[in-house]
Amino acid sequence: MGSDSGGVEGGARSRESSSLGHAGLSLTVLSGPDLGQSARFDTPRVRIGRDVGNDFVLRDRYVSNAHGELRRIAEGFVYQDLQSRHGSLVRLDTQAAGVRLQGDVAERSIVIPRRAELQVGSTVLEILVERPREPLASVQELQSSETQRAAREGDDRYIMATQTSMEALSRRFTGRDPRMEILFRLSSRLNAMNRLEEVIDLIVEASFEVFPAASLFAISLTGEEGGALSPFLTRQRRGGDGGQVILSRSILDRVVRTREAVLYVRDSTGGDISRSIVEARIAASLCAPLVGQRSLLGVMQVDSRSLGTMFTQDDLELFTIFASSVAFAMERARLTENIYQMFEGFVSASVSAIEARDPTTAGHSSRVAHYSLVLARHANLSTLQRFDTFQLSERELTELRYAALLHDFGKVGVREAVLVKGQRIDDAAMELIRQRFDAMRHMTWRRLTEPLLKHPAPDRLALAIAQHDALCAELDQALQHIDLIRALPSLTPQHLEIIRALAQRTLPGLDGQPLHLLTPREAEHLSIRFGTLSEEEWENMRSHAAQSEDYLLRIPWSDELKRIPCIAGAHHEKLDGSGYPRQLLAPQIPDQVRILTITDIFDAVTAWDRPYRKAASVDQAVHILQAEARSGKLDPDLVDLFVDEALPEIVPLIPTPEER
Repeated sequence: MGSDSGGVEGGARSRESSSLGHAGLSLTVLSGPDLGQSARFDTPRVRIGRDVGNDFVLRDRYVSNAHGELRRIAEGFVYQDLQSRHGSLVRLDTQAAGVRLQGDVAERSIVIPRRAELQVGSTVLEILVERPREPLASVQELQSSETQRAAREGDDRYIMATQTSMEALSRRFTGRDPRMEILFRLSSRLNAMNRLEEVIDLIVEASFEVFPAASLFAISLTGEEGGALSPFLTRQRRGGDGGQVILSRSILDRVVRTREAVLYVRDSTGGDISRSIVEARIAASLCAPLVGQRSLLGVMQVDSRSLGTMFTQDDLELFTIFASSVAFAMERARLTENIYQMFEGFVSASVSAIEARDPTTAGHSSRVAHYSLVLARHANLSTLQRFDTFQLSERELTELRYAALLHDFGKVGVREAVLVKGQRIDDAAMELIRQRFDAMRHMTWRRLTEPLLKHPAPDRLALAIAQHDALCAELDQALQHIDLIRALPSLTPQHLEIIRALAQRTLPGLDGQPLHLLTPREAEHLSIRFGTLSEEEWENMRSHAAQSEDYLLRIPWSDELKRIPCIAGAHHEKLDGSGYPRQLLAPQIPDQVRILTITDIFDAVTAWDRPYRKAASVDQAVHILQAEARSGKLDPDLVDLFVDEALPEIVPLIPTPEER
């Protein structure tokens, strides 16, 4: 091959004339079909082209037969394009964009004093001007096994791959290409982002800024467990989504197969290219794998769909660095999203566990969370003076949502008998009273009739029957009162007097000792004025607020969500200090808790499925909230905002029995 022989002969001439002090010249193929080919010359003129008569012969089908030449001058060498078909692009160490040399442009030559990169066709050469030295290794020694394999496949005619390590590429660009500053700024911003949508938007913006020749940006992602690629996103420079833009399957497949970044440059004559490239109208493309820590995430590419624009070797290597940062950011965003989904699953499972223990409140936590966000949003948007300084951030809204969903988490520590108690005494206790009354009927009949067995007397038997009938009627009426009273939402003084009288009523037992109709505990529970829980049971029920905070504190929350336990645990606190568990006062209660308290009360009183009372109407619920606000227990401004602004949005969401 011409370039090989040139290298050997040049080396011999170099040794012969090393004392002459002439500048030597070495050429190395950095990418393209002849990747790794290298030769050194000490001649005053070196011709580059596809014809075998050139000093440095290239197989690149986009290189002209006599493409260009290097001539020695006092300052080093000058490169001249010999009116090639596609021209030449020369980039000196001090240049970023490079100089285009072609027959139809003014410049056709450029001085190379020390080093330059020369792109001819799809091949990039490194030109080094230096003192003569021993010849470089042969092309066979420098070509890697992967390069030889790619050459055998034949597609290197229009695709070139970078094989330089990421560390080497970064060192090479540091301080040389001003576009690296853009990537450094991008990496800094990506490190602060966790949402994939934000990451993608920033990547697209930077891509079009760093690569001016790009008219299209695209990302294709692998499926589950490394499945086939599928388009994820396409964006065009002119704005908007890429829509139905065609991507080249052949280029994507090449990148997936080799895990190498590639540069494709299309011959203006069409050439021997794949159908997908033709259909996509791709003129040039940079395509790089997005390699995660354990697998290939996908492929990122920028395309130029105009034959007048090109990408260079520097573009390819810079794009490789860029893709590495993108892969890291996307993998972290995916991990964050997976953690978020996992946490959402944990919250959902926790709410389900709470509702499984207390089915009567199913849906309560989700509704309270939704109502709270509605009220918070209206507070953020309010123009009222009270809310001039009120502004919950996205982080605080997220805290509020999770705290609302988990505010009853502590109910897992409440006794089930208390948690689901729908009546002052349950059915089992009521059945025990019935059995006791039946026993009293039998004992009374026996007490009244046993003496008559020894001394029969018709008149005394009739009296015994009448007394027994009267007792049975009394006990039946007592059972009716008890059954009614145990289910009432609240008791009147007359109800309390009935229970007091029944508790005091006794009947003589068989041994003559008095038997009470009701035990002291039964009388205590039947005398509960409001609701169904005794003071002891209320203490157990109220403990759920403190237990919510205690349980949630055991979760290693991030700094952004660390206030969730205290918000959830304070949802029964009141501004006047009458709440629980800590009897906090207004200055100690944050806005998120004030919102949560209002929505929790509203949903609790409007819920139709509470077994211990009837659901309040919306008007009744509003009256309760306003009364609590007037008494200094709830934030009056938030209550007014809830009633005037949030309620119309919430009312359609209040469930009815038909919806359950």
